[in-house]
Amino acid sequence: MKQGYIYLQYGFWKAVKELYANVFGPNGWDIFCVLRTIKAKIEIPIEAFGQDDYLSMLWHESGGSCVVEKGQIDKILSEKILSIEELCSVFLLDKTETECNMLSNGKGIFCLNAEMLSRKRYLLSDKKISFDYLQEGNYYCIKDSFSHPCNSLILIDPYLLNDSKNIHNHLKHLLKNILPQTSEFTFDLSIFSGIGKCNYDNKELGEKFFEEIETMLNEIRPCLDISFTMYQIPAQGEGWHDRYILTNSLIIEATSGFDVFGPIHGKIKAKKDCIFNIYHPIFNKSGAAITYNKFIKKTTLESQKEERYQHRRFGTEVNRLFDLIQ
Repeated sequence: MKQGYIYLQYGFWKAVKELYANVFGPNGWDIFCVLRTIKAKIEIPIEAFGQDDYLSMLWHESGGSCVVEKGQIDKILSEKILSIEELCSVFLLDKTETECNMLSNGKGIFCLNAEMLSRKRYLLSDKKISFDYLQEGNYYCIKDSFSHPCNSLILIDPYLLNDSKNIHNHLKHLLKNILPQTSEFTFDLSIFSGIGKCNYDNKELGEKFFEEIETMLNEIRPCLDISFTMYQIPAQGEGWHDRYILTNSLIIEATSGFDVFGPIHGKIKAKKDCIFNIYHPIFNKSGAAITYNKFIKKTTLESQKEERYQHRRFGTEVNRLFDLIQ
């Protein structure tokens, strides 16, 4: 599996050390250990390595490969075309919050300064962070932690589209909370779900669902260029059961599916059935590898039966995340 980098500017490093005196303590975030275990690209003057024990260790352990030239990070962020690894990276910058937000919103990647990182502490965790749903009136909503910069998304939920009503009752409200309003790049969206109960081989029904979702996407994101693909999968059997959202920035696991967002109809799910685990594919490498490997096995199974299941695919069949996990 390909992997993004952590790009770090010297001003960010200094600001973190000033803001958080215990950053390297046993109760701190220990960014140093994160940088030691993850591919880091640090834009720091050579002389600074001799003045900072932590930087000196990074320099020696990487054989100097962790250092990038001054201005290299800004150059990457100014490019109109980024590599898949860069589109899945985290940029820790010496910039204002407004500048970071503009970059994040435009490119769909995490761009954070030192103060912003304090509000996204889960990013640096090597563990899964759990959240439960938030109910507001007659709607379930995604907590703020679900909203994040991204430029590509794979949604896997074999049961989400068992009923066409779920397109507007659940899927619509789920995507409204995650999809960006605009993007410098085409946003790649792939949905893997069962289409109607026991109808996953029904091409006409699949086309109907695809067209309904396309119409809904144009309604909620009229200014976003979306490359959309829908894959019909069996609601049970062939190994399809786990429910995930995979983006270039986060992995979200749903213990009991994503059909809890939008108007509440009928029986309300118990709180224990609405727990979501969130982690970053860079920082939580072991969890990310397991998640992506599960998905690879499933998609490989489908590709082996490509001729038989070709009618289950609708749309562009393009998603940059497929390149990441190949």
